[in-house]
Amino acid sequence: MSNEWFRNKTWSEAIGLDFENQLQKADAGSRMSAMRVQGDNWLGSLDVATQQAGIGLFERLITDYTNDIYAVAEAQEMLGEYYYKQADFDKAEAYLLIVLQFYKEHKRAGVVRKADLMLAEIILLRNTTKRFEEAYQLIHNYPNTGGSLSWDYEEHYYYELLAYVSYQLGKKEEAASCAQKAIAVAEAMDFDLMIGKPTAIEKYYQQLPTLTEIAGL
Repeated sequence: MSNEWFRNKTWSEAIGLDFENQLQKADAGSRMSAMRVQGDNWLGSLDVATQQAGIGLFERLITDYTNDIYAVAEAQEMLGEYYYKQADFDKAEAYLLIVLQFYKEHKRAGVVRKADLMLAEIILLRNTTKRFEEAYQLIHNYPNTGGSLSWDYEEHYYYELLAYVSYQLGKKEEAASCAQKAIAVAEAMDFDLMIGKPTAIEKYYQQLPTLTEIAGL
């Protein structure tokens, strides 16, 4: 297919060179889209060198397309999510804070559209006690600021996070109620509560009480 040149799943010097050659030949209006798709494919690889190529591509997109604020915000969000999944919380937070400001000034845009929930989770997993109230407010405000709870996995993630953060704040009744809701959604989905957790952050959850314990079940 004609667009396979920007859908590579792996990276090598030869693949990278071919991509750059094809990018230069592409219509100017389609280059940004090609960079975004290729960057996303490379970021999703398990190979570190391929991931680094994806990072570089998104960083270039941010630099080269400063006038397209929505494309830049999307790239920043995707890099924030990538670093979050790697448990590189400092870099993740740096990008997510920029995206949150974009949400406030413009609208909730991008692919993931949950920078606030990811930031709240980072605060939780880092056990940053003095910022637990900030995390609580980020989660609470999520549905009222355009955050989606349309899908079961979104609802589960929302109530799971709210349960954990409420528990850390000593709001035990609210925590139990939210934990019960998260468990009910998971059971309806036949969903393992650790499925979908990035491998790098699973160890952080092992240091927290389980949802079942929080729910008092």
